[in-house]
Amino acid sequence: MGPYLGAAEGLGGAGAATNGTGTNGNAVSSGPTANGGSQSGSQPASQSSSGGGGAPQVPAAASFGFTPQQEASACPGSAGNTASAPGITPNAIQIGNVSGLSGPLSGSFPQGPQAVTALFDAVNAAGGICGRQLQLTVEDDTQNSSTNQTDVQNLINKPVFAFAGSTSDADNGGVPAMQQANIPDFGFAIACARSESSTYWSVDGGSCYQPPGSSSYEIGDGTPLLAQTSGYLPKKMAFLAYSIPISAQAAQEFAYVYQHTFGGTVCYSDYSISPVSASLESDVEQMRANGCEGVFTTLDITGNAKMLQAMQQQNFTMGYVATTFDGYTPQQISTAGESAAQGLLVSLPFIPLNENQPMDTMYKQQLAQYVPNSQPSGFGFLAWLAGQMMIYALLQAGRNPTRASVVGVLNGLQNYTAGGAVGPHAPSNHGWATCQVDVTVKGNDFVRKAPASGLFCGGTEVPAS
Repeated sequence: MGPYLGAAEGLGGAGAATNGTGTNGNAVSSGPTANGGSQSGSQPASQSSSGGGGAPQVPAAASFGFTPQQEASACPGSAGNTASAPGITPNAIQIGNVSGLSGPLSGSFPQGPQAVTALFDAVNAAGGICGRQLQLTVEDDTQNSSTNQTDVQNLINKPVFAFAGSTSDADNGGVPAMQQANIPDFGFAIACARSESSTYWSVDGGSCYQPPGSSSYEIGDGTPLLAQTSGYLPKKMAFLAYSIPISAQAAQEFAYVYQHTFGGTVCYSDYSISPVSASLESDVEQMRANGCEGVFTTLDITGNAKMLQAMQQQNFTMGYVATTFDGYTPQQISTAGESAAQGLLVSLPFIPLNENQPMDTMYKQQLAQYVPNSQPSGFGFLAWLAGQMMIYALLQAGRNPTRASVVGVLNGLQNYTAGGAVGPHAPSNHGWATCQVDVTVKGNDFVRKAPASGLFCGGTEVPAS
């Protein structure tokens, strides 16, 4: 199972990403040592430029540090810069972001643009990319696919060079426009249509995959496989989702894999919970009455909190209470209440944020410095990592990059680990992330549950319908 909805210390020992055992139109513009794993396919750029600026000097991804200082010093100054592509001038690179800042689900989707804002501000403060400032324009799709389509087209017309860190449950809306413009889209996809888009680029895949010629989707089985391997996958499990189509679809896919791949029994399901429901007491009563041993949700922070509070009020406990990495934020613990949140499990496709992995630490430091009222989160970290991959591809593409040259760099990346934060991945592969780690709430923090170190990379893609 994997993600749908979902700088403080306090989020999920050092570790590297190794195999384990076993308002619409509102615009905001941004202002002014991590070592990768085994990676290949990136060579220093050979493009030369006039005016004495020189080509960027960029090592392969495995030895690139991803710090703002290294990114700025790889291509200093602006001499030789041209307006090489739509959204690029000699002094700036325009980047777009369309996210669900408002709408039925609150608090989850602003995490993406917050993370990219922090990254761009840090890089700009160090000198920018080849002397160009990274300028981010954010639009709110209100979690509506039609608005998403309009916002994406507005930014393409602006124009922006690419999109980075867009985070919304309506992210399918703008896919046709991005494909028609052939504009790179860096981030984490929630909708299957974005996951499969030819212009989509992620550090660890998408939310689902439809094999060529098939009418059904596939998702990764790593989460239940890790739980089974580690001895805590329940035999009878409930599945809860919002009435929002993408939430319901995701939960149904997870339930299908649990039944058909792992032989589990779905003891109870509710795929029609209203985001404004006062409580989930009746759902908890049904799970108790049906003898459920676990539950998996595709709810947001608020929905998970209501479920956890109802379980506590009814003195009902289960050995496996899990949600997507939308719940991986200190806000999930504080909203539910620390005592109610104990034991909540989240599966992550990256090294937990409290294990002092260098990319984890850099993300938290930049977020705390440049967006001080925000909190580290799963959606935020993946958006930040996607922005880092975009910056690396821009540098590798030369002093005067084009969309085609950036895509050429991305197509050449193999075994990319985003500075050791995720499992090896080829960005050109839009399939499901198969490496993960489980964390669970203990006290006021998320702590590692399994595997003992690194990431569990034993999962495969399996039919989900």
